[in-house]
Amino acid sequence: MKYFVIENEEQEIGEFLYDIADFFWNNGNEVYISNNYNDEIDYHDFVKKCDCIVLLVNNDCSAESLFENEQEKFRKDFDIKKSNTKKLMLVFSMNGVYSNAIPFPHKIFHFNKLNKNELKRFFNWSRKLNLFDKQS
Repeated sequence: MKYFVIENEEQEIGEFLYDIADFFWNNGNEVYISNNYNDEIDYHDFVKKCDCIVLLVNNDCSAESLFENEQEKFRKDFDIKKSNTKKLMLVFSMNGVYSNAIPFPHKIFHFNKLNKNELKRFFNWSRKLNLFDKQS
């Protein structure tokens, strides 16, 4: 799969960006990081080509509002028609990981607080279930 990890400007959680990108990369996936693209056209092209958008958000909120807000931003920012297939999204927030991989956005993993130890727990859990491994 192709993952597009979008950098968060907030220093507090921006440090986790490369940990998350490394996890996907080390599982055999293609990974693109938003801060590597200065040209807006390239940036838009990568969002459209990637299978999954990965976000880091520095707050707690319900899965429904989080995905509704973020999907709307992507449709506007990247001129994606509402009728098109929704982008698969993973959102790392302060209290867990959310995904819209199933029809209704769900929290797939709970954090007490987003930090290195909680990320390691998530990565270990994902490995046990063979989640995010490159599909042959």
